[in-house]
Formats: sequence, C-alpha cells, structure tokens
Amino acid sequence: MQLLTHPTRRTRPSGTDMYGIYRNMVLFDFKSEIHSGFFVAYYRNFAIPSTARTLAATGEMKSRPMKRSYDTGIVLHEIIANGFEHERSQAMINLLRRVHKGVPGTPDDFVYVLMTLLVLPLRWTERHGWRRLTELEKRAATDFYAELGRQMGLEGIPATFAEAERFLDEYEDRNMGPSPEGSMLFNATVAAFASRIPALLRRFTPTILALMMDKTQVAVALGLKPAPAVLRVPFNAVLRFRSLKARLRPLPTEPIFVPGKMNVVAYPDGYTLDQIGPWGKSANV
Repeated sequence: MQLLTHPTRRTRPSGTDMYGIYRNMVLFDFKSEIHSGFFVAYYRNFAIPSTARTLAATGEMKSRPMKRSYDTGIVLHEIIANGFEHERSQAMINLLRRVHKGVPGTPDDFVYVLMTLLVLPLRWTERHGWRRLTELEKRAATDFYAELGRQMGLEGIPATFAEAERFLDEYEDRNMGPSPEGSMLFNATVAAFASRIPALLRRFTPTILALMMDKTQVAVALGLKPAPAVLRVPFNAVLRFRSLKARLRPLPTEPIFVPGKMNVVAYPDGYTLDQIGPWGKSANV
C-alpha cells in the first residue's frame, strides 16, 4: 500500500553489496524488528537441553546475567556495524573462537546457534515488520551468517535462507525440550529483557516472552506457561499498529548501534573491547 508509506520507505535495496544490505537492515531499516528477533534467538538456546547444560556449566550467565546478555548483542553488532575485515570485528570473531574452543557439541549444534541469529529475526520481521522482506534481503542475511560461520571455522552451513529455515526446524524437532538448566538460565537472564521494556509492563515479562515465541514448545521448554490464546489477538494488534506507524514515518537516520557507545546498565559510560566476554575487565554486573 504505497499511499500509506512514507516516501523514504518506498525504495527497495538493490545491487550486489550483500554486507551493506544486511547492515542497513539491522542498523536502520528494520532496527526495531530485528532487535526483537535477536531476543527470540537469544532465549532459543536455553530450549535445547544439551546447549543449556553447556551454558549452565560455565556459570557465566548465572553469575553475571546482565553483562552476558549485553555482551552477546555487542559482539554481533560490532561485526555487523564494522564489517568482517575491520580490526574491531576481527577482535570479536577471535573472542568467539576462544569462547567456543573446547566447548562440547556436534557440528550441527554450533550451526544451529548460528541459524537462530539468521532465521528467527527475519521470521519476526516477516510477521511484524512494516513491510515484507525481499528475496535480496534474505540472501544478504544468509550470506552474512555464512561468512561469520566460515570465519568461526564451522562447516555444513546452509547456503540459502530456505535451507536455513529447514535446518533450524528439523534440528528443533529432534532436540528441543525442557531441562532444569534451561529453566535456570531463563530465570537468571529474564531481568535483562525486563530492563528493556516499560516499567509498567515488567511484571508481565514472562507472559510477554511467551507471546514472542513463535512455537508453543519453546515456551514450555523454557519453563514458561504458554501464553493464553486470548492474549495473542491484542499482542499482535499492538505489533501491527506499531508497524503501521513505522510505515508513515521516515526511515531512521540514526543507527540502533554505535560501536563503543552502548549506554546501558552493564556499560553506563560505554565500553571498550577488552571489557567484552567472560574475561573482560569491569565484569561485575
């Protein structure tokens, strides 16, 4: 519906700069939608018992849940904002290699974690965004995570978005389920999500998260009560209203993320790269 779309939102991406297209999607064009989708992806790993056990064994999420939550987002956004060849991005990729070195798991386990970052934010955007994604945008996102996986040393990464969706769904059919570790991790980190929503809604954080999950079994695996069906209508209506408002407004000119300048609970004065990760300095949150 072009008449209901702000002129700055009528142009669709084109060209062959796949990285640039994905960067614009995350930082500008769909910054709210993809940001929400990253939250869905973050909690997804707790719904896989083997992954939850591995994460719980490190103690990092339980002892410093707020820092761990923000660090996860910072690592990914540093790479998205700067590009793979930038020294800041290479520092974050080296951090990912160190963190995952010696971690138990099959190749499919590691590819699954990567695919949650690709598939789930795009699915959220498809359902709740101000417009549908183009095939070029899906290809750009797929290429970005294929390159990230390659630089991390992963193999067997799906080559297309359709293959990525199929891989994720089949992996979850085989492996998703509740576990004590998954529930513990969810309870330890839910405050990080609550800190990002309006204060009046924080008491309803578990219900909001259950509504955000695209599969009922995800909520069950996290130890959440499935959201009542009666709440899905107003929840989806709110998201639809937000998407319609976005269509009428100019595209954002300020990115959702600026390297080093994340003014959040864990880093109120911004951060330096040596603070990020389990060995980072000033890690007391």
